[in-house]
Amino acid sequence: MQWQKEGKLTIPEFKGFLAVFFNMGLIRKVSFEEYWNKHSPSQSTPWFRCMFSRNRFQNILKFLHLVDTKKLPKRNDPAYKPSQRFKPLLDFVNRKFLRYYNPRRELAVDESLVGTKGKTSMLQYIPSKRSRFGVKFWMLVESVTGYVLQMDVYHGKRFDPTPAGTLQGTNVVINLMKNSHLLGKGFHVFADSFFASLNLANKLLRKRTYLTGTMRTNRPMPQMIKNARPEAGNAVYARQRQIMLCRFRDHNRKKPVTLVSTYYNAIDTLNGKPRIIGAYNTFMGGVDLSDQLIGAYNDQEMQ
Repeated sequence: MQWQKEGKLTIPEFKGFLAVFFNMGLIRKVSFEEYWNKHSPSQSTPWFRCMFSRNRFQNILKFLHLVDTKKLPKRNDPAYKPSQRFKPLLDFVNRKFLRYYNPRRELAVDESLVGTKGKTSMLQYIPSKRSRFGVKFWMLVESVTGYVLQMDVYHGKRFDPTPAGTLQGTNVVINLMKNSHLLGKGFHVFADSFFASLNLANKLLRKRTYLTGTMRTNRPMPQMIKNARPEAGNAVYARQRQIMLCRFRDHNRKKPVTLVSTYYNAIDTLNGKPRIIGAYNTFMGGVDLSDQLIGAYNDQEMQ
């Protein structure tokens, strides 16, 4: 009844709603109600009251849907996906990402966690992330700027099973590159040990795409690399045609790190470190940079 009384949502009103929502990410408060607080002058933000009444804003937030929810598959339907209420928006922004920007050669793939307190089957726990609990997204970004090129939501093992005989990391990287139409164009992907493997390196090479990343020691690799115990500051190299493997131990680390690259050669820099180490450190932080830029608008307390 309240919605019928106030009238339908108009385009200018919807733009105002988005402006309010984005500003809530910049101006942090403990609850929605506090943005309309008149009783504490020191905490008052009159702009929000000028844009909307509190009830109108909350009604828009409550009833606004990106899809016709009556037509969505039910939970027991084989076609059901936990992301189906927001997937059209995700598909839309993915199309726009590449329409307005031509990325540089170096790209980074990693995971990003959108923190939430809501109940969803997509909820993931990643202790290394700031939010720890949230919805996980696979991200493909430009390494230098952090510009997002493609992202895909992870629904969990039940809804996103990895194809038999394929590593999950390999499947994720190939899908991100394929969906962004960047395969076969000479791009260079940087990835951490969850994604990088000889399997991924070979698959990307067949698509004229380079890979550089760290590798877990339980992944298939030549024994001379897996069993190598280099002294501090030293590196051991091995090559399989266009694929180069490196095992390097830094002076301040007890354990060596293993890297794979289809782009770099076995060359050390002037400081004695392998060139591949410097390149990885330079170009792997794209997703972290993207998270940092988005963080300015992210209101964790209200999720």
